[in-house]
Amino acid sequence: MIQMKSVTKKSLVDKGNLIGRVKPIGAIILGLSENRPWIELCYDGDLMHTKRFELPADATTQIFVEEIPHRSTIFEPPRTMIYLDGPCEIEIVQEGNHFIVRARRQD
Repeated sequence: MIQMKSVTKKSLVDKGNLIGRVKPIGAIILGLSENRPWIELCYDGDLMHTKRFELPADATTQIFVEEIPHRSTIFEPPRTMIYLDGPCEIEIVQEGNHFIVRARRQD
């Protein structure tokens, strides 16, 4: 399940295990293939080069996208594409069965 919510936090690293931190990212793709969720990050200015994070195939795994500056969101089951409003640093943190994706604008 993919959920988006807005929460104000500086960094999530102290609340869970850091899975990855990548920059500069221009788009996020959240998807599900063969009952296995994944997150793909597309580098800003070059959507052909990506970094992919395969998540555990667990029925209770949830992905939360928090507080991201985005231009548009396209929901095409079984994936969701989020186009960011400029290059961002993406942080993915695991907190139990929850994976939290956060973006911070690059200055």
